[in-house]
Amino acid sequence: VEPIQGEGGIHVPPQGFLDGLRKICDENEIVLIFDEVQTGFGRTGRMWASEHWNVIPDIMCVAKAMGGGVPIAATIAKEEIMNSLKIGEHTSTFGGNPLACAAACATIDVIIEERLIERARDLGGRFKGILQELVDEFRILREVRGLGLMLGLEARIDIYNVLTKALEKGVILLYSGRNVIRFLPPLVISMEQLERVAEVLREVISREEEKIIGAK
Repeated sequence: VEPIQGEGGIHVPPQGFLDGLRKICDENEIVLIFDEVQTGFGRTGRMWASEHWNVIPDIMCVAKAMGGGVPIAATIAKEEIMNSLKIGEHTSTFGGNPLACAAACATIDVIIEERLIERARDLGGRFKGILQELVDEFRILREVRGLGLMLGLEARIDIYNVLTKALEKGVILLYSGRNVIRFLPPLVISMEQLERVAEVLREVISREEEKIIGAK
């Protein structure tokens, strides 16, 4: 389970959902696995997104931001689960690569020492507020959702034209499905850069809305 859906459109679970999963798993002796590949290492304003709900999984998968650009992934699990594996039962051809591990250690140090988690929480909250202003302004937008610097802007239209027009103006945007713009900026992004993104979005969305409304 992703604590916050990434590819699915940046969906934050309702209060009690993850707690309910934890309860069901405990009652039925099911292992609860959290996929924190996108949400981990401060992206949502906490080191792990699951911390927002104080739910602890049995196994957690992490990657992406972990290496600061160097490919690396890891599986974290409770002691009793890891101890159940016998020597040789779980292997990896490139596991334990010293360069990747050194990069991960350095990255984690920077995340903590430069307070990037708190930064993601602060900038994400401010940028979400700006995106909400766009939702209030334009009818072709439906809602903004997410936590920290993991945000989604859902539209009532296919967003292909919005993405291509923004790219022409120097802003690279991600999509999630046909109608959600996904924001996963680096945690070191500045507020000025985020404001520039919003400025381009406002211009592009305004023209797209005029075109759609004019066609009707």
